[in-house]
Amino acid sequence: MQPLPGFPLYRCRRLLLCMLVSLPFVSPAQQPSGQPYPDSLLQLLHYQSNKAEKAEILFQLSQYWADLDSGRGVTYAREALKYIPHDPYHEGRGHYFLAGAFFEYDIPRAQQEYQQAIHRLEQRKSREAVLLLSKAWHNYGALEQRQGREKNFAAILLNKVVPLATQAGDTLRLGNYYLSLSTVFDNIFDYKRAATYALQAAAVFNRQQPGSEYLIACYTAAATSCLSLNDAAACKIYLDSAAGYVNRYPDSRLGPAYYRTTGRYYNHQRAWPQALSHLRQGILLAENVNRPYDATTIKMELYQTYKAQGALDTARQILLDIYRRPYVREMPENMRLILRELASTDSALHRPQAAYDWLLQYSSLTDTLTERQTRQQISELEAKYNYAEKEKALLLVKAHAVRQKMLLWGIIFLLVPFCVVLIFLYRSLRSKALQAQQIAIAKALLYGEERERSRLARDLHDGLGGTLASISIRLSEVSGIPAGPLAPISRQLDLAVSELRRIAHNMAPEALFRLGLQAALQDLSETHSNSRTTVTLQTMDIRDDLPQQVQLMIYRIVQELLTNITKHAAAGEVLIQCSQLDDMFYITAEDNGKGFSMAGIPAGKGIGIQNIRNRVAFLNGKMEIQSSPGKGTIINIELSCKPTTPSPSSL
Repeated sequence: MQPLPGFPLYRCRRLLLCMLVSLPFVSPAQQPSGQPYPDSLLQLLHYQSNKAEKAEILFQLSQYWADLDSGRGVTYAREALKYIPHDPYHEGRGHYFLAGAFFEYDIPRAQQEYQQAIHRLEQRKSREAVLLLSKAWHNYGALEQRQGREKNFAAILLNKVVPLATQAGDTLRLGNYYLSLSTVFDNIFDYKRAATYALQAAAVFNRQQPGSEYLIACYTAAATSCLSLNDAAACKIYLDSAAGYVNRYPDSRLGPAYYRTTGRYYNHQRAWPQALSHLRQGILLAENVNRPYDATTIKMELYQTYKAQGALDTARQILLDIYRRPYVREMPENMRLILRELASTDSALHRPQAAYDWLLQYSSLTDTLTERQTRQQISELEAKYNYAEKEKALLLVKAHAVRQKMLLWGIIFLLVPFCVVLIFLYRSLRSKALQAQQIAIAKALLYGEERERSRLARDLHDGLGGTLASISIRLSEVSGIPAGPLAPISRQLDLAVSELRRIAHNMAPEALFRLGLQAALQDLSETHSNSRTTVTLQTMDIRDDLPQQVQLMIYRIVQELLTNITKHAAAGEVLIQCSQLDDMFYITAEDNGKGFSMAGIPAGKGIGIQNIRNRVAFLNGKMEIQSSPGKGTIINIELSCKPTTPSPSSL
């Protein structure tokens, strides 16, 4: 039978367990709701020029003939493959229909085609592809069931078929899949779960297709499971529910299963007339709708009915009829059951020779079947061994890949911090080098500035200062009288000489070189004191052994501080504190002037402040300024007393 949309059949329990293989779906040609006619399809094919439409018609013909003539079904399916578009979905669909054509007579080839279809359909995520993928998995699982691997079918239904149908939103076909699950669990004697899935299927059909004839299969399956659980009351309820739909659809292909289960129910009740009536109706309907499997399983139930009544001759005739059926001969396991029953029946009828002959056939078939099963087990073991070896090789490859990946990530994790450290060190060294370069430039500028100051001071003092002094002396000699007409000029000339000496003194402080830093600072403070500003100097622990370049830098810093305060602070009082502790020298300049906003310092760095910063940097020191408008200014400076380079001789 063709495994296209429809419903599972049900195995005959007890003696004929393997007689009826549960198939997934019947084709649309077999469904009760109208049949396509092959002549009409062939006529359409003759006038059709579109390749896609032609392939669709050929697939329908393949579906139709798959159940009636498998060879013709395969031919039409292969012909259709010539016209399909070359993309994963259409190729997968083609392999799906070809697998359906092989379903009845070549199980390995059918499974191979379903695998090809699954491989291609899994590459597409469209709803149509997912729907067809769920059907392909279902039919593949049904072939697993045919080969006695019920649990494989159950796993495929639960893990593949139902999730895919749910993903595609195919709620109606989900009812079909629940029916398949009911069949599988019934065949492995899990009757409670079988009944549960049958009722789930009924709920789906009642919700999606109220009054559908498919409810015959749902309630029949539930009744069958309840009968196996010896729950006759529940069985009768479900049979009554199924009977209403059987009466509505008297020619349904799903009816024979109902009559078989109803006959079994009356057999359990020992109501033989009702059992015989329903079983005969079932056989007649199965033969009319071309369901030979159903007819055979019902005949087996009919045999059990006559045997239970003691009508062994009639029971024997039914067994012989089953024995002659080709479907039974094709299934050795079923044939063994029939042979055993024939031997038992002939023995009960006192026909020892016939019983002996049946037993010989039974024994021979058992040996053949055992040998076949042994070969199959050996093949399966070999396949498992080969699979295990391949798995080992694959695991080794994966482990090697994982190790390489871990090694690569380990190298990356090590390199990243290493690179970060290198970048940090590079930037730090570059910053230090740049800073050292800037300090060196500042030092060079300061050295150059001090040399130029000394040179200018000497030139002014020795050159221009001497010339002016000589002019003043001669002018005094010429005038002769202090109060004469040249007296004002002489006084202005004396002032010019004094100013020149002051400038020369500032440029090259003679007091610093002759008397030391403390005396020079005191002289500097007195020089900047005037009628408007009082400068107070406080010193503490200033040593006389400070290097000359350090003393000069300290002097210039204090000089610049006092100059800035005098020019900009408008302060009445200024306090300068200088102290020394080991190799550190501290300067604090505090005034009560107008102050300024700290926010303005970065934007407008004055020349005086920048000169102070350069000299502080020269001595590896740091400076802190505290000021606010109207509250004066405090400047704290820390300096290192160690000279950074030898003092030039010119200083």
